Amino acid sequence: MNRNLIIKCLIAALAFVAPASSNADDLLSAPQKIVIDAPRNRLLVSNDNTGDIVQIDSAGNQTYFLEGGGFIDGMEIVGDTVYGVCSGRKIKAYNLVTKELVMDIPFPGLSSNYLSSITSDSAGHLFISCPKLNEIYRLRISDQSWWLFAKDSGLNKPNGILLEKEKNRIVVIGDSPNPSSIYAISLTDSTVSPIITTSLNSPDGIVRDKYGYYYVGGFYLTALYMIDPNFSQPPAPFFPGTSMVYPTYDERDHSLLITHYSSGTWERVPLTTTGSSHVKQQDEFVMHPVSPNPAQSTATIKIELNRRMQTRLDVYDSAGTMVVLMVNEEKGPGKYSISWDGKNSFGNPVSSGMYYFRMTVNGATQTQKVMLMR
Repeated sequence: MNRNLIIKCLIAALAFVAPASSNADDLLSAPQKIVIDAPRNRLLVSNDNTGDIVQIDSAGNQTYFLEGGGFIDGMEIVGDTVYGVCSGRKIKAYNLVTKELVMDIPFPGLSSNYLSSITSDSAGHLFISCPKLNEIYRLRISDQSWWLFAKDSGLNKPNGILLEKEKNRIVVIGDSPNPSSIYAISLTDSTVSPIITTSLNSPDGIVRDKYGYYYVGGFYLTALYMIDPNFSQPPAPFFPGTSMVYPTYDERDHSLLITHYSSGTWERVPLTTTGSSHVKQQDEFVMHPVSPNPAQSTATIKIELNRRMQTRLDVYDSAGTMVVLMVNEEKGPGKYSISWDGKNSFGNPVSSGMYYFRMTVNGATQTQKVMLMR
């Protein structure tokens, strides 16, 4: 993601906002991507305003890995090397131990045709997206040669990319206004195939967890979105927030690492709504499907709590905007039936469309959707 100078100036003015992770330091400036350097138990963050590479230790302390390293957008770690997108259509790489510059490759073309995201395969290649030219490049690390991997063929501003080795493809999300699409590109022959078209407004990043669920972030979105493993349903908002550009999945504790571009902060979002974690969560609370569905005026959600817990229930629209707060209190064990009258927090009826009940209990989240038909 590359935003204009006006946005950068506004962001710079917010440079002293305390980060969401409660760090005492504040070195992030329009942070974009987080990568996990597991052997050294730290995170690395790219910063669009400064190009500084900031490292965050296990206690949340921020220090510079490399001031002026040039990383402003996507990053990827392969072995002991971190690769990153730089301004001027460049890819640079640094040794994670010595900090030595080991790659500095310019891609011909206008600087305005910026590079964006990076992923890698197990054969020693990087894949790099260029939204404005509808291009994906493939770079061989061993000899630093590169070539055009995919172009056009339905691609519309390809941005965030991830590798799905078992499916022999990369998955790409388009950074375009509603509608935006998610594509699969074959690693064998570069064939581009659309997977799903969404109503998301210019999403930026996409990742997948170990249970196969996908998560989408974006500068212009007002929430993180989750998509089921088969892409059978449209993206559903599950974690509200602003300017969360590129989510990163941390398999070590089944969480997402996100940056807030506008406020210069970052945070960790626990994931307890998928796979085996969902089963474990149901030992403590259950959220049943909404009834009736579709609903004309009133929709009811039934929940079960197996012990006393802080409970919150919100209703969101399909754009990820909170419509109304239904419950925010400590509740004891038992079964509850909560009805929504189809009105927002101001008491005004909302329009027809898809809405989402989001239940958060002690930090764990579940979501159920309902179609409201007036």
